[in-house]
Amino acid sequence: MKHISLVLIKILMIIIIMNLIFLPISEASFWGDIFSEGDEFLKNGEDQTNPDDGSEPIDNAKLKEEVNRLYNILLTLGIVLSVLVGAILGIKYMFGSIEEQAKVKETLFPYLIGCIVVFSAFAIWKIVVNVLSKIS
Repeated sequence: MKHISLVLIKILMIIIIMNLIFLPISEASFWGDIFSEGDEFLKNGEDQTNPDDGSEPIDNAKLKEEVNRLYNILLTLGIVLSVLVGAILGIKYMFGSIEEQAKVKETLFPYLIGCIVVFSAFAIWKIVVNVLSKIS
């Protein structure tokens, strides 16, 4: 036990030293530089262009399409996983012994809570996207 704690202390010390070595170095700026960079940032936001690559402003139609595609992919994945886990639990319950059936009954409540959380999260996401799309 003493040997393990010494090894953990050494590993912790190495991690601390590595963090100190690789921490980003900060620069000091004058107030005028800070304000001019802030004004330039605001001007780029008003122009809606990216100064790094000169790209066009964000197209809301494309953004909405991508968000809907991501939503559909994640919702499908959630449905498939919940059906798959439910089927596995059902098969275990049907073909399992009494002890396995008791274990399945114990895992049914967390499974149902998980399904409720996942699908309510998707419902909240859809509501928020619809409300925000009507605002802008």
